[in-house]
Amino acid sequence: MDDSFVYRVPLSREVRVKDLLLGGPHPVAVQSMANTDTADVEASTDQLLRIREAGAKMVRFTTQGMKEVEALGEVITLAAGRGCQVPVVADVHFRAAVALKAAEICHKVRINPGNFTESSRQKTEYSEEEFLEGLEKNKQQLLDLIARCRKHGTSLRIGVNHGSLSSRLMSRYGDTPWGMVASAMEFLTICHEADFHHVVVSLKSSNTRLMVQSVRLMVSKMLEAGFYYPLHLGVTESGDGLEGRIKSVVGIAPLLMEGMGDTIRVSLTEAPENEIPVAEYITRSFRKPESLPYNPLENLPWNPFVYNKPETNPFLGVGGINPPAVFSNFAHYTDPVPDFLIVENEKGTGLKFGDTLLVPQPYSVNETRSEFIISDTESDPQQLALIPGHHIIILDEPLAPVTDIKAWLIKYFEADGRHPVVLKRTYTETDREKYSLQAAGEYGLLLIDGLLDGIWINNPHETDEFNNWLSFYILQASRNRISSTEYIACPSCGRTLFDIEAVLKAVRKETSHLKGLKIAVMGCIVNGPGEMADADYGYVGSAAGKVTLYKGKTAVKKNIPQEHALEELLNLIRENEK
Repeated sequence: MDDSFVYRVPLSREVRVKDLLLGGPHPVAVQSMANTDTADVEASTDQLLRIREAGAKMVRFTTQGMKEVEALGEVITLAAGRGCQVPVVADVHFRAAVALKAAEICHKVRINPGNFTESSRQKTEYSEEEFLEGLEKNKQQLLDLIARCRKHGTSLRIGVNHGSLSSRLMSRYGDTPWGMVASAMEFLTICHEADFHHVVVSLKSSNTRLMVQSVRLMVSKMLEAGFYYPLHLGVTESGDGLEGRIKSVVGIAPLLMEGMGDTIRVSLTEAPENEIPVAEYITRSFRKPESLPYNPLENLPWNPFVYNKPETNPFLGVGGINPPAVFSNFAHYTDPVPDFLIVENEKGTGLKFGDTLLVPQPYSVNETRSEFIISDTESDPQQLALIPGHHIIILDEPLAPVTDIKAWLIKYFEADGRHPVVLKRTYTETDREKYSLQAAGEYGLLLIDGLLDGIWINNPHETDEFNNWLSFYILQASRNRISSTEYIACPSCGRTLFDIEAVLKAVRKETSHLKGLKIAVMGCIVNGPGEMADADYGYVGSAAGKVTLYKGKTAVKKNIPQEHALEELLNLIRENEK
């Protein structure tokens, strides 16, 4: 394989947030968000100290109104008196005036272009004049905020969320990566033209594939425009436990491995300090490179901004339109059932598909037997692409960097390779969580773009059952194959109106058998209805002690007393699902 091409990863602009430097050559910074009531100064200060003690380099608080902003000022003062100098970020939605006040007190202000001055659900059609009027209104308010930030040395985060775009942007782009990037670019362009560069940008989604596509497109558009501001990475509403951790790493790790991202937050429906060890593991294990053997944004045999899986020829349920197959030693046929069983005997390793047994075949350009071919990245991908007949290529690569594997696949698909490719990777990590995160990040880089037709994950220190479960869940987290109930759950913050961890556990207990359904549990209406955009059902806090239930994007049962909400959710699912 020709590996002479070298892509030099561009560096984002350096931005200072208090004493923390983001972007440029600086390490990726780990951050979290408090979930206390910001107005409760004592509780918020205590949690800030715990999050900082866990290792966070920056901490965000929700600021719904002036009361919370003023309380946050007290929190910063009290924390400083107790030796904590970590930068504090105010999270502002809907009220530009609150952002102006926060810029006087906090070290950084996060605003959402989708609700800074506009509504996310107002109109479906805009004339060109109306479209430009909305942009001009944003510009005037943003320039006021920039002036306030400049005066007080405050940084700004332009934070776009999938599902909460303004109706003006939705009317033109829909709920797409292009809409998210257009929303961010409007605000970044205003900042750039105002010569204000203390700016960080984020594009987040609970859909890992869409999140990765959006960030890639964002980087491409910033480079094209001649500015490159630091990126905050995160998968929203990823849930809790090992599943939430896997989903987060599937979205974050591929971007870091391709040189994108300057600060990260792992959003878990758990105590905020639990997020920090996961985020630190991600930054240690998936370091940003100085160079790559390919350009992740250009000259690829697929579009990096759209999911368009390379076409392969189907063979024994692998390739074609089939979802990626799972190869596993797990022979106890309970759900989920692997597609291929690994059979070991005196002749070596075989693969069993139903009653069909495949044995490995050394490849030759003249070989036409229907067998599987064991190869690695030392093999010529162009020669493999030319082999006639029907084959499954098993790329057995326990050690090669996954970016080198992607470079190999680029050459294979450039040569019009049509044999389905399965990646076999063997791990030796004995810690279950670390093993899961490593495998999820590495496979995620390839699965996000649909480059694999199967996965074969092995770890001799783990049970076959767990290796099998992990394979299926990585496919689910990367949006390739749904094999269990999908939960979209926010990590909670000061706006949350109930004990979201307890509710998520209760919902999971009653619905975990509903394979294929996506169920959202959201703390409030600020991002809830938008961030659960692709959920089948939603449980959203609407007021103190009240819950609104959604079917898709439609609120169908409003302001239900919380004590009845779970049963009403189950009734709603029963009414609509067979």
